[in-house]
Amino acid sequence: MAAPREIVARYTRREDLLLDFRKKGPLGVLFVECGRKLTLGETVVVIVEFPHEKRSFRLRGRVISSRRGSIEPPLAPGGEVEFSYDQLQTMQLVLDFAEGKQISFVERRGRRLPCSFEIHYRSNDGFIKEFADDIGEGGSFIRSERLFPIGTLVECKLKPPGHLLGIKLQARVAWVKTTGEQRGMGVEFLFESERQRKKIREIVQRLASERARQATLRIQSFTERSRSEEP
Repeated sequence: MAAPREIVARYTRREDLLLDFRKKGPLGVLFVECGRKLTLGETVVVIVEFPHEKRSFRLRGRVISSRRGSIEPPLAPGGEVEFSYDQLQTMQLVLDFAEGKQISFVERRGRRLPCSFEIHYRSNDGFIKEFADDIGEGGSFIRSERLFPIGTLVECKLKPPGHLLGIKLQARVAWVKTTGEQRGMGVEFLFESERQRKKIREIVQRLASERARQATLRIQSFTERSRSEEP
């Protein structure tokens, strides 16, 4: 199963987000400027960024409207994304932050990047195959209906592209997500050697490079399309 597409909503000022947000549906709707065509009903991950504060949030939602940009009247291309109840905690953090409220954050070690890698881990029934939804140098989120208690140690084998034999790792369940359409576990990698750590670091770096390359291509494509549409 492919990971949902990511779209970025970037705000120079916190309060600007409140102009794009409106109360509708379960939690609300956010308009996101986007050069790519959005498909109605498509599931996307909205990365809400506040670059001046070096703060970002990830929200999973569904596209409910889409529009092309225009010169007259001046309208930016993009679409509206609706969020469901399983995003309640993150959505409330985003709104509180945009409103200037004081929030205490627990910093995650390392950046997480979306992926869709096979990951096998041992249970009482033997090895189970699931999919990692994101990965960073310190851990991963595993989509699964089989959830272990927090603190459980699990033996994992991660199989990203190019690693036919997989990468064996020990991990600890750091948190679990029991509600919403995307249930699973966040695991923290417990490296037994520097070689293991280096392999994961290289995977994350390749993902970051590929995302940067794709973003550059999308910007170039949008720029060329906008020029061709100019009168």
